[in-house]
Parts: sequence; C-alpha cells; structure tokens
Amino acid sequence: MRLRTLGGLWIEADPAVPPLGPRRMGLLALVAAAGRRGITRERVIGILWAETDEEQARHTLSQNLYTLRRETGSNWISVTPELRLDPAITSDVAEFQDALAANDLPRAVDLYTGEFLEGFYLPGVPEFERWVEEERAKLKGAVIRALEGLATRADQSGQHQEAIGWWRRLANLDPLSARYAAGLMHALAAMGDHSAALAHLKDHQDAVKRELDAEPDPTVRALAVTLRRPASGMVIPAPAGSVVPVPAPVLTPVSEPARALDRMAAPTASWRRTGIILPVLLGLAAVIAVVVRTVRSHPEPSPPFLAVGVIRPPDTTALAGVLRDMLATSLGSIPGLQVVSNSRLVELMPRGADTIPGATSEAARRAGATEIIEGEMFPEPGGIGMSLRRVTLRSGVVRQGYTVHAADPMRLIDSAAAAIARDLGIAPPAGSVATIRTSSPAAYALYEQGLRAYYQYDAPAAYRLMSAALEEDSTFAMAAFYGWMASKDVVGLHEGDRELLRRAKQLAPRTVDRERLLIEGSVGLVASPLSTVVAVAETLAVRYPSDPDGQILLGQVYSAAGEWAGSVDALERAIALDSTAGVRAGSLCRLCTSLSRMAQVYLLWDSAAAAERTAHRLIALRPDIDSWGALVEPLLRQNRRTEAAAAVSSVPRGTFQRDRIRSGHFEEVDRELISDMQSALIPVRTEGRWLMLISLRNQGRLREAMALARDGVIPGSSSRVAGLPQEGTNLAILAMESGRPLEAARVYRSILASHLANEWSIGFEARYATWLLTLTGTALAAAGDTAGVRRMADSAEQMGRQSSFGRDPRLHHFLRGLLLQREARHAEAVEAFRRAIYSLTDGYTRINLEMARSLMALGRTTEAVAVLQPALRGGVDGSNTYVTHTELHEALAGAFDLAGQADSARTHYRAVEAAWRHADPQFTERYARARAKAGNPTPP
Repeated sequence: MRLRTLGGLWIEADPAVPPLGPRRMGLLALVAAAGRRGITRERVIGILWAETDEEQARHTLSQNLYTLRRETGSNWISVTPELRLDPAITSDVAEFQDALAANDLPRAVDLYTGEFLEGFYLPGVPEFERWVEEERAKLKGAVIRALEGLATRADQSGQHQEAIGWWRRLANLDPLSARYAAGLMHALAAMGDHSAALAHLKDHQDAVKRELDAEPDPTVRALAVTLRRPASGMVIPAPAGSVVPVPAPVLTPVSEPARALDRMAAPTASWRRTGIILPVLLGLAAVIAVVVRTVRSHPEPSPPFLAVGVIRPPDTTALAGVLRDMLATSLGSIPGLQVVSNSRLVELMPRGADTIPGATSEAARRAGATEIIEGEMFPEPGGIGMSLRRVTLRSGVVRQGYTVHAADPMRLIDSAAAAIARDLGIAPPAGSVATIRTSSPAAYALYEQGLRAYYQYDAPAAYRLMSAALEEDSTFAMAAFYGWMASKDVVGLHEGDRELLRRAKQLAPRTVDRERLLIEGSVGLVASPLSTVVAVAETLAVRYPSDPDGQILLGQVYSAAGEWAGSVDALERAIALDSTAGVRAGSLCRLCTSLSRMAQVYLLWDSAAAAERTAHRLIALRPDIDSWGALVEPLLRQNRRTEAAAAVSSVPRGTFQRDRIRSGHFEEVDRELISDMQSALIPVRTEGRWLMLISLRNQGRLREAMALARDGVIPGSSSRVAGLPQEGTNLAILAMESGRPLEAARVYRSILASHLANEWSIGFEARYATWLLTLTGTALAAAGDTAGVRRMADSAEQMGRQSSFGRDPRLHHFLRGLLLQREARHAEAVEAFRRAIYSLTDGYTRINLEMARSLMALGRTTEAVAVLQPALRGGVDGSNTYVTHTELHEALAGAFDLAGQADSARTHYRAVEAAWRHADPQFTERYARARAKAGNPTPP
C-alpha cells in the first residue's frame, strides 16, 4: 500500500481500502511527513487534539491507532516511542525526501505532482492547518530549489529542450517570478521558438498586471525587446543568475511567504541601473499585501471544476460518449464537486466534433471547467483496465494520473470515480453509476444519440430515440426527462407527453442531485405547486451556481411567480455564465433562450422599451435565426407599427391582427378575419373565428358574436365557419356581457367539469380549476350571489395553492375584493385587488378594471389611471380576453374626466365612440355619452 500526499491525500491499494475518515487520514499524513525520524505522540496530540484534555487526547490517539488496524486489517503505524509508517507502507513524501537527500533531483521533481495535501481540509483543527501550511511551504520551497538547479544545469550544458521543461514548471509554480519568466523565454529562444517566448511574455505580463497591478520586471521587458529584433546575428543574453551553480536543495522549515519576501528584499543591479526604484517599491508593496492577505485568510481549498473528455475505448469509438457520460455522472453525484455534465458538452460541440482533436477540451473550457479527465480503456485478462489523466485546461499540465481495473465497464467507472475523489480529498460516490444511469448498453447508446438530436433542434428524433431508450430500460430517468422535453414540440400539448412527464417525475430520485433538481423543477412548472417549484429552482441555482440550466430554470420559475426583477436577474446570470460558450448556427442557443424569455418578462413587467433593448441583444447575437420576431411585440406596444412591420417577414399573421384590434382598426382586421374563417385550413379558421369574436365584442356587436360562437355564422353573410364546434368560452363571456351572468356561471361550471375529466397533472389541473372558479365567481358577483362568490373564493384559494402558475394563488383575493366592493368598502377592496394582480399588462385585466372603479369611488383618480393604462398596452386575449379594450378606454376616459384632464379624457372617449358606432342597442346610452364627451354630438 502507498500513501499519496502530494497533490491530495489518498491511499493507493488493491483491493481498495475502506474510507478511513478525515481525522485518521490526517494522522497518516502527519506520520508520513515525519519520515524516518518519526513524530512523537505529544506532537501529534498537539496538532490534532490541541483543544482536548491531555489524558483524553492520548486515549483518542490510541483508539484511532487501534481502529486503523481493526478496520483495514493492516498495521499502518509502528508504535514505538516515535510514530512512523510501517515499513510495508510507502509514501510519496518519504520518497521525495529520500530523493532530495540522494541529490536525485529529477526523481524528486517527478514525485512532486502537486502541493502537499492539496484540497484536503480538517475543519475545526487550526493547529493542523498551520502545520499543513508550514509543511506545504517547506516542500514547495524544496522542489523549487531542485527545479532551479536542474534548469540552470540544463542551460549550462546546452540542453535547451530539458531547460524549457524545468523553467516551465518553475513558471507554473510562481507565475509572477521575473527570473522564471526570463529563464523560460531564454530557453525557448535558444531553441529558435521566439513566438512561444513572446507568448509566455504575454502570459507573464497579464499575470503581473492582474495580481500586482504593475508592469513586468525590466529584465523581462529588455529580453522581449531583444526577441523582437531581426533574427540574424541575434545573441540572446541568459537571464541574470541562471548560470550560478545551485547546490543540492536542503529542506528547511521556512514558510513560503517568508521565502517570497526574502527573494524580493534585494532588487537586482539592473533595476538600480535603470532608475525605476519607485515602481519596484510599488510592486513590492502590492506583493506584500497579497502575501499578508494569504497568510491571514487561509482560504479553504476547493476542488477543481471538472469536465470529462475523451476516454478511448479499446475497440469502437461508438462507446466513447457513453463512457464520458458515465464518468461525468458518477463524479457529478459527489456532493460539493462541480462537474460539467455530458449533456452540456454535447450541447457545446458541433455535430461530429468527437473526432476533431481538442474539440472536447474546447467545449469544456467554454462550459467553465478548469480541469479535464482524459484517458483510454484497455483489455486485460479477465476484465478491463483504464488509464486516466487529470489535466489543467489552461496550461495542459497533467495534475494526476490514475489506473483502475475491473471486470466490467460499470465497475470500472465506479473505481475511476472513487480514485479521482480520493485524489481530491473528498468522499467517493455513494453508489454505482448503474443505479443513476442505466446498466443497459443499448439504452445508453440510444440516449447518447437522442441527446445529440435534442441539442440540434431535432425534437421528433430526440423524442423517438429517448422513448426507445426507455423501452430498453424503463428506469432510465434522464431518457424520460429529455424525451418529455422533446415531446412538448411534438405532441402539441402544454404538458407534453403525459406518460413521459409522469415517469420523469417518478424517476428523478434515481439520478444525480443536479439532474434530480433540474427534472423536478422543469416538470414542476406544469405539474407541481408553484411554491414547491420555487424552492427546487432556488436550491438548484444555489448548489450549482456555475450551471446556466439552473439560472434559466430559476428565471422561468420567478416569471411564473410574477417576480419580474428576480427573473431578469437570474436570466442575466445565465447569460453571463454562458457568454463564453458563444453560439453556433443550427444548435441549441441558451443565450438566445435566456434573452427571448427576458424580453417576454419585460413585457409582462410593462416595460416594452426594455423588451425592445433585449430583442436587439438577441438579434445581434443570433441574426441567422428568426430573432427579429422578438422585436415585433415590443414595437407594437410602443405604437411603432411601421417599424414592427418592417422588422420581419414571417411573424404569425395573428400578431398584427391582435394589434389592429388593440388599436381599434376594426374594419381592416374584420376583412382579414372573415377571409381567414373561409380558409381550407382548420387552424386558420379556428384562430380567425377566435379573433373575430374578440373584435365583435370590442365593437359591441354581441348578437353577431353570439351567432358566430354558437352557430358559426360569419358576420355580414349567411355563410358559416365549417368544421368547428361551438366556442364555449365566448358563449360564457357573451352571456355575461349581455346581462345574463347566471347563464355565464353555468357555462363556466360546465367547462370546468369537462376539463377535470381529463387526466391532468395536479399542477395543471389546479391551474384550470382555479381559473374557471374565478370566472364563475366573477359571474356570480355580477348576479349578486354573494354566498356563491364566497364559496368560489374559498375553493379558488385552496386550488390556487396547488397551481403551477403564479397568477392562480392570487385570484381568490379578486373575488374577495368584489365582495368588499359590493359593500362599498372600497379601500379594503383596493388592497384585495392589489394582492390579486399578477401582471398589470397581461394578467386578468378585469382586476385592473374593478380596482380602478374602487379607486375612482375613493377619489384616487391618478392611481386609477395608473392601473388602467398598462391594461390597454397588454394583449387582447389570454387572461385579457374577459374585458374588452373598449371597456378599458371607457373607464380610463372616466378617470381622466374625474381628474379634470379633459383632453386626455376626450382621446379615450373618441376610441369608445369609434368602436361602438355599430353596437347593439344595449350600448346606446353609453355610446351617446362617449360621443358627446368626444366632442362629436352628431351621430356619424
């Protein structure tokens, strides 16, 4: 067995040793670092149990030594007056010390694969942390002196290729060192690679500027000037001090900060000659500040942000993506370890990029990873093996290597994940990857193909492949999730494939924590109470702050909840996280998704100008797709119709038809809609009838609207809309607007009963139920049935809590506000209505209307205007279907009238007069009043 302490803290053993716990691992590290001389019990107790009574501490140490032997079956520590590792146990730190003692510098630097106990931490044991810092500085100082000796000897002997390697390692260990930068540049130039030398100058210059806010040492700048001269006859001066023989390094207990300060205390002669003492002193002060902060803070080391790259299988490349996903998933199941999911890498790689060298690493960089795991599998007698490397993405330096063996791929991946976890000083995965993915190779292969289809916008193929993967393994959670996500664009339902939705929700606990939260949050948006979904989305965003999926989901959830500022903030974070990933034509664009959703949020927030700016951001990012469509509605809401029409050529016809209804251009839109109702296409006929009904209602032509909704009679003719059933929602609305509210309530109840007969999920069923209970209650309030309104309010409150849409938990306040308004308790009614509002522009705009009426009753006309104006800027259907824009114009005209703003009132009265010129007789009195107030007393 072998104890590894450089680059982490773990045990190499076959078979693997059971987890020993952090305190016992720290004990082993203490004893290993003591080497042959050993360490006294008193010293161990003073480090590990300094706060414990001495007798109790001795007992605890003895108990730990006994437990080590009992639980592992091995005698780890020789118990003599001093504690030493048993001769059967080797350690890299002891071998490092032996190599230094023997002046075997290449062997010593090979053994130094990372800082001492890198990433290992014992919370609540400050003496141990101080000891680690001292030991870490001592060992790092020793390897630096060893590398300096090797680099200098290589320079002296003309072995420039070797010198490059030594100087590069030194520069990686201390990127701010002018001497190491100059040494590497000199060695590269001596090999004729001037471009690489100047590239390192740029890296060094950036590091010094970033960390010290200073310019590089004049020696480095002078060398750069020499490198930029024409190559003929050029002589590259060796960096100062590089030819001085360096004695064999000796381990001394000096801390790294002290060594750094000693090195900075004597500026070189070249600095003094150039007369730049002040900049040097400023740089020195900055370095001292950095050192002091480092000494004081002792920040807890954190694991790297990992990605899993190419793992080459022994016989076929088809398995490569599967292996990558398996290892990424297994590592992703470790709490506290951030790992780029394979789905994210697939998203960021172009089609067919698996065969392009460096494509996976580039995708990992764009995803934010700092290190990548790469390797290959190989056959062995009776099983398979795998060799892996953990590589720093920025520099390409191999941080650690691993070799594992197993009887099958699943166990091999489990062993690899455990080895990497031990290397990083964290607990290994709790279970096998087979339990959080699938043990079926066929299911895995189909899933991999489906994932690629999904991220190439091929929803039908993704739906088909993920469904096939589930047929191979019915417990494959992520196949169910992606199949359901793809199904929403295939089956034409808001819920998507309900069976896949149910299975994704049921199987979510079978996958890793990040994916579980993503599934539960995404599915919850249509299937769970909003309060639950908010909690899930916030947890995902907090636990995995570098994952744009979590921020996008949080933005969606906050939007559903009406938390507009929180939604925009979350989507901006997603954009910031994903901005380095960029976009590619034909692939999923998360930046585009985030910007599109943000534009919608701004519209709901009554901020059309902000939505316009967001649309321009989207267009600049992705002009190759129909991004211009996002610009249309913001422009229309700002009455910039010519610009909106010029922006696009393929926006749905209904967008401009809705705007013509909103702006009162009824004659023009009616001609188009009558033509649409005679189309051969059922979807065109259906939407044409729907919008025609809204237009007729806005014009007060309720009898024609009823004939169209009930019998399909097209206005102005004896023709009928072919092949469409009665329009039930408008039958209820028209009954309400025609003064028959009890009939409207009966129709709404009938619609509710038919909806509840469907097998909706809880969240979706509650959404429909709450909405229809509210509409029923509104009708009952108009009929004066206060007891019925209370029942509807109570039911809406209960059902609203289960809804997945943030409008619904608020709606019962509206019904209670109607009751207060009926009792002339207008101040209380206003507060109830205020609590009911989801969006002032695109919520249930009857709330705006009734709230304005109560505000006017209180004489608060300015507030009434402020409530009504956003409703006029909103859409004409959806939640806004149930109040016409003509009614809103009439109410707003009245509010301006009461406020003494005659000109503004006249504008809205004119809109009412123009709309109701051909209205039914029931509007005669209101029409005449509007005509008179508009300054047009004579009928047209």
